[in-house]
Order: sequence, then C-alpha cells, then structure tokens
Amino acid sequence: MTEIATPSTATADGRGPDVAGLLERLRLAEAKLARRREQQTGMNETDRAAMRYLLEQVETAEITPSMIVRALHLSPASGTALIDRLVGRGLVVVEAHPHDRRKKIVRPFDRNIDPDRLDPLTMQLRSLASGLPASDARIVAGFLEDVLAMVSETALPAS
Repeated sequence: MTEIATPSTATADGRGPDVAGLLERLRLAEAKLARRREQQTGMNETDRAAMRYLLEQVETAEITPSMIVRALHLSPASGTALIDRLVGRGLVVVEAHPHDRRKKIVRPFDRNIDPDRLDPLTMQLRSLASGLPASDARIVAGFLEDVLAMVSETALPAS
C-alpha cells in the first residue's frame, strides 16, 4: 500500500504521511462517533461489541458469560454489568444450562438481527482491511498491535 502524502496528511517537513496526526484525528473521530451512536441507540461500544459477538456466534450451542468476557477482554464484574444491561434492554436472555446447573447460557432475544446493521462500521473496516496486500497488512497489523498495546497500558493521570 503505497500512498502519496497529500497536504492534509503530510508532515510539516513534507517528508511523508503525518501518521501521528492521523492517529489523533482517528481518535477524535472515534470518540465523536461513539458519542453519537450512544445517543442514537442507547448502546455503548461494549454493548454493541457484545451483541455483534453473540449474533456472529448464533450457531454456537452455548455462549456463556465467561466466553463473552474473554472475547471482549472484560473483567468478570464488567461482564456481569454488561449482560445485566443487555437483559434490561430486552436484547438477550440468560438461561440455565440444560445439563450443568453451574453454567448460564446467553442468547440474543432476536437471532435475526443483522450484526452489520447493528454495527456497520465493523464490516466496512473488515472489508477495507481485507483489500490490503499481505505485505502491507503485516506492516499495518504490527503498527496497530503497538498502538493497541500503548493504549491498553497507558495509565490515566490521577484526578
């Protein structure tokens, strides 16, 4: 993926794309999108990710709360709060496991919800990523892994 730097994406010295500037613009756009989507739907990004996970796993016989927690990288307490919110909105049902009374099964209330309608951006991003040549995808993936690690490990300043 060879891209020619345009004036809006070039560094001040004109040497190439302003990756840091683009990352900042991406962060701001993502925050704005998240606020707008939550206002429109009442669902935050974690709620939306959980529903996408459930809907994409609809053929799986058993989706447990711990599977959702692992898939979304949540703490058990956050997972419980998430599932409670989804139950409260009538989006999922929690049932006892038919053979193991220690387990609970989480199912979407309506299995016909289109995950792409619920979260069209994810599908668009997947499509965009699938168009990258393998060599470019490796470079982008490595960079994004570093960004993810930095975001995940950065502590917020004490308030």
